[in-house]
Amino acid sequence: MAIPAKLNKTINYGARIIIAAVALWFIYRQLTDADNLESFTSSIKYRADKKGFLFPAIIALLLMPLNWGLEAVKWRMLISYVERISFRDALLSVFTGITMSLFTPNRIGEFFARLLTLKKAPVMKGAFLTITGSLSQLMTTLLFGMLSLCLFIPLYLNVHSTGRYLIWILICFMCLITAVVMISLYFRVSAVSRAGRSFVKPGWIKIRGYLRVMRRLKRRFLLKVLLLSMARYFVFSTQFFLLLLAFGVTVDWFNAFILISMTYFVMTAIPTIALADLGIRGSVSVFFIGLYGSASSAVNIDILAASTAVWMINLALPALAGLLFIYRLNLIRKK
Repeated sequence: MAIPAKLNKTINYGARIIIAAVALWFIYRQLTDADNLESFTSSIKYRADKKGFLFPAIIALLLMPLNWGLEAVKWRMLISYVERISFRDALLSVFTGITMSLFTPNRIGEFFARLLTLKKAPVMKGAFLTITGSLSQLMTTLLFGMLSLCLFIPLYLNVHSTGRYLIWILICFMCLITAVVMISLYFRVSAVSRAGRSFVKPGWIKIRGYLRVMRRLKRRFLLKVLLLSMARYFVFSTQFFLLLLAFGVTVDWFNAFILISMTYFVMTAIPTIALADLGIRGSVSVFFIGLYGSASSAVNIDILAASTAVWMINLALPALAGLLFIYRLNLIRKK
């Protein structure tokens, strides 16, 4: 049954208003109720006039468009299999997705918001392609996380006894096997798609058609997607490192890479919504980065401030920008 045009518009307008209002409320709550906000503001007041603060902070801020620009390029490449869009449209869709991600578990709203900005592509086909991009980013986080875990254990834990040493070797071996399996499955997505079709009833023509789009993804194309995900990972890890330096946390780049990767690695395993994300991110950051050097209360406050700054630059600011493009969401398309 076709939905009348006026009702169609009403539903879309209403949904956009609700999403914008809830996103604004979440940002307001995060910025006013967060326990570590006071630490952040006091650190800013203390560090603002200090030498060595402004330059790394500005560079970290300027890297934000690069971070999400790379994500827009990746998503545009993937979605081009079902709908041609410009880089500008892809970037606006990414910002809109960030806005919707604020109040959804594990930021899943970002995934749906992007799909709701498409005009012609079948939503399910777009969903499978978008999932591929998300999996490449998740796999990148897990790969670097497992690499960092193997380096973290001998550097920060005692493995001098034979038993602990053997446990470390076993962990490294398991990480290697897991990495090989993940990479193999990722680059054989077409084979996985064919296997998935074998479990779908012949009568479910639409679902079989949706899976068919995955068979068109070539290994060279998947490699480009994975490299873009890795580039993004290095960008936002560099932002974190620069902000640690800006807030006076002295850590060399090698240890910073290990500890930041461990922070992201653990964060992927914690189910959160963005309302709680800032507090959890800060706690995990303090736990790992605080292991380097002297973990005094002053250093912990600076780590919290750097973690909060990363959240503001990479999520809060793009989410506010995404509010300007909420009008692109269409819960119900015109036929």
